[in-house]
Formats: sequence, structure tokens, C-alpha cells
Amino acid sequence: MKTNKLILAIAFLLLSLDMYAQIRVVCVGNSVTEGYGLNNASVESWPAQLGVMLGNNYQVFNCGVSGTTMLKRGSYPYWNTSRFNDAKNYNPDILIIALGTNDAHPNNWQYKSDFYNDYADMIAQFRQNGRNPKIYVCYPVTCYGDNSQMSNLQNELIPIVSQISRDRNTSILDFNTPTRNSRNTLYNDNLHPNAAGARVVAKAAFDGITPRVPTFYQDCNYYGYGVKLGIGDYTANDLIARGISNDDISSIQVPQGYRVFAYVDDNFQGNYLTLTADNGCLGGWNDLFTSIRVRANGVTGLNGTYTIQNANSGKYMDVAAGSGADGANILQWTGHGAANQRFTLTDRGDGAYSLINAQSGKAMDVEGGSTSNVANVLQWTYSGNTNQRFIVLNAGGGNYKLKAAHSGRVVEVTGGGLNNGDNIIQYDDNNQLHGQWRLIAAANASAKVAAPALDEDMPAVVYPNPVSGDYITIKNVKGTQLLIADVSGKVMLKKQLDSSMDTYQLDVSSLKSGIYYVSVDGGEVMSVKIVRE
Repeated sequence: MKTNKLILAIAFLLLSLDMYAQIRVVCVGNSVTEGYGLNNASVESWPAQLGVMLGNNYQVFNCGVSGTTMLKRGSYPYWNTSRFNDAKNYNPDILIIALGTNDAHPNNWQYKSDFYNDYADMIAQFRQNGRNPKIYVCYPVTCYGDNSQMSNLQNELIPIVSQISRDRNTSILDFNTPTRNSRNTLYNDNLHPNAAGARVVAKAAFDGITPRVPTFYQDCNYYGYGVKLGIGDYTANDLIARGISNDDISSIQVPQGYRVFAYVDDNFQGNYLTLTADNGCLGGWNDLFTSIRVRANGVTGLNGTYTIQNANSGKYMDVAAGSGADGANILQWTGHGAANQRFTLTDRGDGAYSLINAQSGKAMDVEGGSTSNVANVLQWTYSGNTNQRFIVLNAGGGNYKLKAAHSGRVVEVTGGGLNNGDNIIQYDDNNQLHGQWRLIAAANASAKVAAPALDEDMPAVVYPNPVSGDYITIKNVKGTQLLIADVSGKVMLKKQLDSSMDTYQLDVSSLKSGIYYVSVDGGEVMSVKIVRE
């Protein structure tokens, strides 16, 4: 009997040690998290399905409680449940907070002024006593019931969650977008996802907390465990160490910007399959792969120095205040062509480039090598790490995406902002215009292609701006020559200036719709927008 007890004690100890060796993921939420309405929530809930996707290196705890609110004055505050204490006691490495749907109900949303502070307080609760889990706040799943609840959720609650993420240094998981327009396919009722819907939510969480790089699944149709591999070479031992058993892969997802070479034999020998897109069932290649190579698959031949203009705002990538320090922020600013807005692109292999700032000599860098949405983009001494390499992808219309090689997320202006100083981050590639950039060769930039917009303290003014007619007036200009150039740097109009005059009317009827830049003797610069019917 003592022997049996000893064996049980040892087994329990080993199990406990194994639990703490794994990455602990705690999911706080309401009935959607708990799995209300599912036939077998322990298997079908989104936290359960997330656990399968993440594999044996993770342990996922479902701490969802039906009907609960984030609001402390709500109808059933999560704060008052035993699962709240359980969630804290699990000491998560990763915390997912998926509350908010019940808060948006009119009976609870009357206390909406408390929502921000209550949410921030919950985040603080999990950061007490020296704990610092990676925290993800969630845009709740789409609901299809009460119209007021739907409006509150989409138009008021989600923007608050977004603000909380920025203010409290958390990342975002978007459960809302992938469940839109899916009432008849992903839901049991107007609120609770069915098993297929729970899988969509689980996949959103999986992709949010892991890089958007090639993913290798145990079963067809992207089921079973999913192991993500960034750029590199992986022998059989490397794959096993990362959770991929030999000859055990049946489907592969390959995001844009990557290429996979999957070999039948170890050490990259034997027959191999090349993939640049998803393959949901490998057919004759099923359960055959023993070693794998992952490479970038970007646009090559772009070595050179550029100013980098956002396709949405028209503003330029800029090292804040021209700083030369490690950690200086990269943001957007009106173009002026100075060295802190020029970046040298160098292909480090297969269309993955380093971007070195011409003024500081530092590299564009995703802070801390984070793979999460909203991770900051800054400058740092070049190290050659993959968080300093950006896969350049053709987005069409002369625009490019800059995809961080380590994370698979694109460089964008946060929230699609249009203002000077708006931050630059990495985010999921949704073909968003504010995640696309125009590369303007430095030779053109030095000719004042990128020009500051009119500022209140500039002595010269241009009006009307924007202009839809044939003429603009430029006042308070002194010099010998005035140039108007398009965004590519091509000079469209020239005018010789008279030293006795300071006001000119220019005929711009020949110019099409677009942004143009006005410079005087290569110095003072203004922008003008021309709008044609």
C-alpha cells in the first residue's frame, strides 16, 4: 500500500511539474468562452479547441462563466465568481480576457462609464505580486439579438477595448470580424457559436497569440495540433523539439510572403514539396515529411535608399525627432526629405530586407521581437535578427506591404490615422490601405518629393487647398524658381519668380487629381490637393 501511495505521489509530482513546464493560457470570459449550448464543451469550446491547436507545449484553462459581465455593477459580475480567483491562481503566462457581450446589453450598458476603469482594474489584478503575463483583450464575437445590444457592442464597447489595449499595453484578439455575417453557419442561436463557430474563434486566438508564419497541422483541413515555423532550417530533431512528430503532417498553411520546402528525408534530402500557398490535404505527400525549410518569398531587386510614404495618409515614415538612440520611435510625419525620413533597403535573402535609417544608422525593428498585434515599431542597432527583416510584398497600384519576417504581420499606421505623430505598429495583414507603403527613391526625395504640408508658422500659403478649379494662388513667396512636383518626384510645372512680387496665380488645369508638392528654390515646401470631377 505504501508503495502504491509513493507511486501515486511521484506521478502527481511529475504531473504538477509538467503543468508548470508548459505555457499556461487562461481564458476569462462569459458563456461564449464556457461553451454554452455545445454538445461537449470540454472538447468543442473555443478554449478546448485552442488547446488542441497549440499542442503539448501549452496548457489552456477555460475559466468562462455564463452570463457574466466585466462591469462590477452589471447583472452578474465576473468579479464575484470563484473562477475569477481560479484564473488568478493558475498564474497565467498568457491571459485572454473575452468579456463584454453581456456588458453591451442595455440593462448593463447604463453603467458604461465604468467599463474602462473596471476593465483596467482586471488587467491590474493579474499584474499584481510581480506577475506579468502576456495579456490579450478581445473584441467580442458578433451578436445577432437585441438591436441595442448589437449597436452598443459594435459602436461603443469595441472602441473602448481598443483604447484599453493602447493605454494598458496589451494586445488585441479580434473575435468580432471573423464571426460577422455568419448567423446561419456559425451560431446555435443569436449569441452562442456552435462547434464550427467556436473553432473560428479558437483559430483567431491561435493566430493572434502565435506568429502568422507557415503552420504545419497534424490532420487534413488544418485540424489537430498546429506548429508554426519561421524562416529557417529544421531537421527531424528540430521538428520533434518543436512538437512535430516524424511523418505526421497532413495540411500546411503558407501565408503570403513565405515559401516552404518540405523534404521526405532528414537533413533536407530526398523528394520535396514546394508550397507558396495553403494546402488543406497533402494527398500523396501526407505523413511523409522529415525535414523542412522556410524561406521568405518577397519582391527582390529593391536595394536602395527611399522615403516611405503611407498609401492611406500620404505621410512618411519618420524616426521621431531625428533621434540616433536605440529605441527611438518610428512614426508618420509630413514629408520633408530629411535624413530621418530616408531608409536604405538591403535584401537579406529572398526579398526580406533590412531598413536602415539614413540619419541614425539604426535598423527598423519590431520591439522586443514581439509577434503580437499592435507591437511597436522602432529603431535599434542592427543585429540581423528576423524582427529586423521585412518581407516586401507587391500590393498593387505602386504600393508595397512590409511584412515583419518573424511575425508575419505587416507594418501599418495604427488605426489608419491621418495625423502627424500617429504611431507605426505591426498588425494582421488584412490588405488594409494604411498597411501599404509607396517607396520613393531618395534621388526623388532630395528633389522635395516628400514635402511638409502647410503649417501655421510657414511664411508662404497656398489657396484654395484643396482646389477643384483651374487656378491656385501662392502668397508670401520669395526666390527665383517655383516647382510643382507629383508624389513620384516628377516636376509637372515650373515658374520663374520675380523678386519684386510675392503673390502668384498659377494655372493648374493640366494637373489631374492627386497630391502635389510646391517648392521654392528647393527650400520652402507646401502640399496642395487637386480634386477633379
